[in-house]
Amino acid sequence: MEQPTPSDQERTWAAVAHLAPLVGYFVLIGQILVPLAILLWGPKTPFVQAHAKESLNGQITYTLYGLGVFLLALTVVGIVLALPLGLALLVLVLWNMVQGALAAGRGEVYRYALILRLVP
Repeated sequence: MEQPTPSDQERTWAAVAHLAPLVGYFVLIGQILVPLAILLWGPKTPFVQAHAKESLNGQITYTLYGLGVFLLALTVVGIVLALPLGLALLVLVLWNMVQGALAAGRGEVYRYALILRLVP
């Protein structure tokens, strides 16, 4: 059975769920709060909810990865590894956010790579 085509408003909300965490990085845990707010108070359509959950799962996971890189940097060996790992994490985060927003704009579902699915 084919899914109904999401409306322009639904596609916009879904794209915002992926890109708004960029603004949230300037506020303490804002990158998690923005997709959570869209999940809780945004449109309750399955399309928007799926994108908001995916973005929220990604942001939680990437925050945990970032904390791990930071803790690694506190060790002598980690100083050498932290910079390349941090840059790789940054590229992964930006890649998934942009790809998720582009997929939302096309009306498609997108799954982030290398994340934990904590919010079902």
